[in-house]
Amino acid sequence: MPKPSFRFKQFIIRQDRCALKVGTDGVLFGAWVNYAGATRILDIGTGTGVLALIAAQRNSAASIDAIEIDDASAEQAAENAAASPWADRVRIHRMDVRRMQASEPFNLIICNPPYYAGYSNAADVRVGLAKHSEELLFPELIDAVDRLLSPTGRFAVIIPLNREEEFNREAARADLSPVLRCVVKYVAHRPAKRVLIEFGRNGGALREKELIIEATGPFDYSYEYRALISDLMIGF
Repeated sequence: MPKPSFRFKQFIIRQDRCALKVGTDGVLFGAWVNYAGATRILDIGTGTGVLALIAAQRNSAASIDAIEIDDASAEQAAENAAASPWADRVRIHRMDVRRMQASEPFNLIICNPPYYAGYSNAADVRVGLAKHSEELLFPELIDAVDRLLSPTGRFAVIIPLNREEEFNREAARADLSPVLRCVVKYVAHRPAKRVLIEFGRNGGALREKELIIEATGPFDYSYEYRALISDLMIGF
């Protein structure tokens, strides 16, 4: 059972009221994103607020807006942000991104979206909505990003590898092309399941790599993974 709170080196995530808890995907994605140069960052579907707080830690100049559709999760994410060292730069909004308007565009948008296709059999309805793409379909997410992203902005996402082609087709509608791509293996000898992608509007050569989290099994973390999260996670 997930713990009611998750302690990072520089902040604490309390998550007992959040639909989804801190997990490997979220931490890995937050650590992988390139925050350099961004002054306005949007986190779509912030959940506990973990991605917004990683963004604040990694970029000391950016203002971060994070939105969450679930009432209890949004409330607790706001509490986590208020208790963090970056309370003056992180704002949590209870909002549906499909109806969001912004006075200024964002130059970096990040999202760990609901991506399971098909019927949700989760016992907790809130968890089912958070995990399954019927709550926020890929075309709806791309439409929101297209509307809110600046002409020179970047968009980063983590999705299942088997839905990458589908997602890229939707992104192409908004003239978003992948510029960074990282395939993730949880264990070296097992098939890859996730892919991290950064999109840009201006195209450019695609840079690709592979990241292995565990070399042989539980807690045998790869050097690359340890280096990626060492400033975030206690014990790394």
